[in-house]
Amino acid sequence: MCLARYLYLTAIPDQNSDLIKSETVALVEAIPNSLGIAISERRVDVSRGAYVKMCVDIIFEGEHISEIINKIKDMQLHVEGFRVSVARRPRKLKTDSKSIARHVGAAIGGNPNLDHPSVNFLVLVTETKIYFGKVSSESDGKWYQHKKRPYSTSSSLPTRLARTVVNLTASPGEYILDPCCGTGTILIEAALMGIKVSGYDNNNKMVEATRRNLAHYNLQGEINLADATQIRGNFDAVITDLPYGITLTTNKTQERKIMQNIRHLAPKTTFVAIRDLTTDLLDLGYRIQQHINAKKHTITRQIFVTEANQ
Repeated sequence: MCLARYLYLTAIPDQNSDLIKSETVALVEAIPNSLGIAISERRVDVSRGAYVKMCVDIIFEGEHISEIINKIKDMQLHVEGFRVSVARRPRKLKTDSKSIARHVGAAIGGNPNLDHPSVNFLVLVTETKIYFGKVSSESDGKWYQHKKRPYSTSSSLPTRLARTVVNLTASPGEYILDPCCGTGTILIEAALMGIKVSGYDNNNKMVEATRRNLAHYNLQGEINLADATQIRGNFDAVITDLPYGITLTTNKTQERKIMQNIRHLAPKTTFVAIRDLTTDLLDLGYRIQQHINAKKHTITRQIFVTEANQ
């Protein structure tokens, strides 16, 4: 018996290819190739994906579109209200997408519905193989809408990166803490995934901004004023973007105090910083699982996915 196989489309790997790879592995346990294609025996709802865009249940694959069409006819596939989409990897690949969609659609029994389809079929054309399958889930893309949240600052974490670090660290149903929450970028993305959130900041303006941002999206969270070195509690994970002011050389002592306190709050922690934290994290008893660079314009942020040594 053949095992079911699932195809995942991710963002095209670029300067943040390590970030794309890490999110894909975290969500679907497969590594995307240079075209942003990953094949897995695991079916996952990718609606929470930042870089993982689509999951497709593979029905057929072949070397030529005529082979795919014949297999569809032999199967006598019949679906009412379907739509056929065509994707190319690489995108510069020359192919007649409209003709492919038309001929594949003609091989499927039933009437199409392009505006409100009951089923979305995808034909993925590559240089060596063609895949045909049913789209089972797609990224909701909500992180993009959150770029225009009511309150933000120039140093706020990009929303796509915030969603990615949440995916690297926590799962729906867990409880996370952001001890330096700023305007709540990480907490918004986590709460939308069904993760319980708690946030703290030592600036009352940031606390109010986070509360209002969460309320704007009808999200719940416990947000309070506190020094990150004094927070107590038990959480499944901690995810935080260390404040830029603290990462200055003159304030490394304060930064270490924050990291030292956080170590006792959860078994796993992801830090985002603009400097290399490796030496400090190891010295404080963290095990670094992943160290990823994320570039955005002129800023390179460093992501450290860690576990605490017991």
